[in-house]
Amino acid sequence: MGLFDKILGKGEQSDVPDLEEVMQSADGDAVSPPADFYVKRVDLRNEGDADLVLKELGSKNIIILNVIPLSKQPNRLKGIVSKLKTHSGRINGDIALLSNDMIILTPSNVKIVKSKPKAKPGATIIS
Repeated sequence: MGLFDKILGKGEQSDVPDLEEVMQSADGDAVSPPADFYVKRVDLRNEGDADLVLKELGSKNIIILNVIPLSKQPNRLKGIVSKLKTHSGRINGDIALLSNDMIILTPSNVKIVKSKPKAKPGATIIS
């Protein structure tokens, strides 16, 4: 470990395993035999990617949608996500946030179990 590594904190050991390394050592993307349905990741850059998501949902695939490419265009992002939400409801699918950067969309008759928001300290709960 060099002097700059010590100063910048590089090379410090962490208790957190490198999950990316573990995942890359898996059997890759080859599916044998082919599956009936897939979980696919799509990067949302424009309306064409939204159309691809709709097509994949029609093929009964589950979509993990990365919205980072459109994060600097919030109005456009809101419009596209609203369109996807409307479509999900129309086909009896579902949509939910995984994080601020990722959204999951499911095809018809696949529902996402969503946790209810926890009450803030001091808040009154009305039943």
